[in-house]
Amino acid sequence: MLFRSREMEPRPVRQGSTPSDVSVRPEPAQAVRVSAETADGQALVGLIRKELQALEMRLASGNGNVHGLSQKMTLLEHGVSATYAERLIEAGLHPSVMADRLLADLNIASGLPSFGDRTAVLVGPAAGGKTTAAMQATLSIAEDRAIPPVVSASRDPRPGAREKFFAMADAARIESSWGGVASGALVVDAGGYGLDDLMVNRPELSEYDLYLCIPAFLNRSTAARWIDGVRSLAGVILTHWSPTEVPLGLLSCMAERGVCLVGLSTSQDPTVPLIRPSGDTVGGPVRSALGLALDVAHSGAG
Repeated sequence: MLFRSREMEPRPVRQGSTPSDVSVRPEPAQAVRVSAETADGQALVGLIRKELQALEMRLASGNGNVHGLSQKMTLLEHGVSATYAERLIEAGLHPSVMADRLLADLNIASGLPSFGDRTAVLVGPAAGGKTTAAMQATLSIAEDRAIPPVVSASRDPRPGAREKFFAMADAARIESSWGGVASGALVVDAGGYGLDDLMVNRPELSEYDLYLCIPAFLNRSTAARWIDGVRSLAGVILTHWSPTEVPLGLLSCMAERGVCLVGLSTSQDPTVPLIRPSGDTVGGPVRSALGLALDVAHSGAG
């Protein structure tokens, strides 16, 4: 029998401002508002340009030879920072060696405390797949530990968040509660709007492990803001993961900061258990992506 704990008194839903009237007169192209995604892309392009300029300065001041230059240029093009690209090149120029370095920095199969040993609190961008991942993680932990699946959610002010949470929990046949942490809860969906809402006035969640849940398609600069903005981060769960579209920039951003990758969500179905990172689920795709990128660059250079 599914249960839902007594809810706290409802909080008023924040209302958006009424949009102003839009003129029918065509606007100049330069006046069109740039979307957040475009702004993030421009920021990433700016970072890559600065890193390329730094390389050019090194070439100009030296004898023109830089160890692993073509490999580094390729890594920069795939969103890897100049600093971490140098770390990968120091490990070796072969793609498999670079992959081993990257996987080691992501703490894949490192013997660290297992995800789910303590109640896991998931935070992350709105509409990034966090609630789905919470259900999937609950099923995975419950199966590993042979205990009932129980998930909770802290109060989330977004319209429809409560209904979506309970609908997913019911579909996955998980005991669920809203507005607090139920006894035996394996995962807590912390909800919220964005980075500024993380763990604000939530002392009841401070004793649990905090995990960042972000989409695999997030670019490096945006991911870095989230990773750097979450304190005492126990690990990261990637949603929208595809082994054929490996986000080398995002993974390198995590590895550069020593952040542990603990889970992969490959489906929007809440009944599909979360995938645990391993040499097969992550190592194989990472080796293939690096090998393909570096081989293509080497063939083009020749």
